[in-house]
Amino acid sequence: MSITTDLQRLLAAPETTATVVDRPAGAVLADLPLLQDVVGVTAAGPVITNDLGPHHRPARRGDPLRPGGADIALRAEPDFLTTVLVTEPTAQIPPTVRFFDGDGNAAHITYLVDGSDRLAFETLRMSRPSDVDLRDLIGDERTIDVTARGAADDSGLPEDQLALFDAILQDCGRRRPQTLEGREGCHRVPVRAAAAALAHAALLAMPVTTCTAAPGCLQIRHDRFDGSREHAGSMVLAAGTARTMINLNLVGQCWVTRAEGVWGPTGAIELYDRRGRCCFVATQTGPVHPSSHDGWQDLVDDLADTRR
Repeated sequence: MSITTDLQRLLAAPETTATVVDRPAGAVLADLPLLQDVVGVTAAGPVITNDLGPHHRPARRGDPLRPGGADIALRAEPDFLTTVLVTEPTAQIPPTVRFFDGDGNAAHITYLVDGSDRLAFETLRMSRPSDVDLRDLIGDERTIDVTARGAADDSGLPEDQLALFDAILQDCGRRRPQTLEGREGCHRVPVRAAAAALAHAALLAMPVTTCTAAPGCLQIRHDRFDGSREHAGSMVLAAGTARTMINLNLVGQCWVTRAEGVWGPTGAIELYDRRGRCCFVATQTGPVHPSSHDGWQDLVDDLADTRR
């Protein structure tokens, strides 16, 4: 059998000791704050975000966006997370809690660190079924067709920023590119121009909300950019304890969009992978200073002028 997914690669590794968590993914997500300090990693194709700290209780669609803070903030659709595993430590990797989507790819991984609550982890690890064969977890029958669920509204753009994030979470952002073409305030722009705009925002230490969008899981960070670096087609953005790595060579589309925010229409930079799924959003949310909002809008407007 060919090995093509993250789940298959994990189970094929000879040093891996993995246990199926016999609980719904939503229940496991809700218990992540009990682990205390961890490293939370969300993988979304060409974009990966990692952050250090405790998990905040994950939000669901319709919940308010939480303000900035030191906690790891997830916004989840647990129905898309079909498999949850805990793994024992190896020589190179600490204990982990791993959430996989219906295609068998890792959406979110929580790595334990010195400040983690090991008792809480042991409780998760002991929640195991007696009748589940790990080999059954990699079959095609577990794949979920996300387009069969309620799809994003095609009548127009989301009216506000909350709806923007929820539209991406609702169907993994698959249908959103189809709604952007020809919409007022939306422009497709070159990927390199978007990278330059993000680097400029980092240079100015702008307050920005970033979102890494994996199927079933958004990892959202509200903070000031601390810096950026680009090398050989890969970009790293730093904001507090969070680091976001973007492989620009694997980004298929980039759009400038608008959604209603605290100070009115607020620009967003959206990246899409080569399959047309949204993988990253940068915008401003919450009560930022008016001058910061104006600066971000000027940046996004300048980026829109580079439209393709």
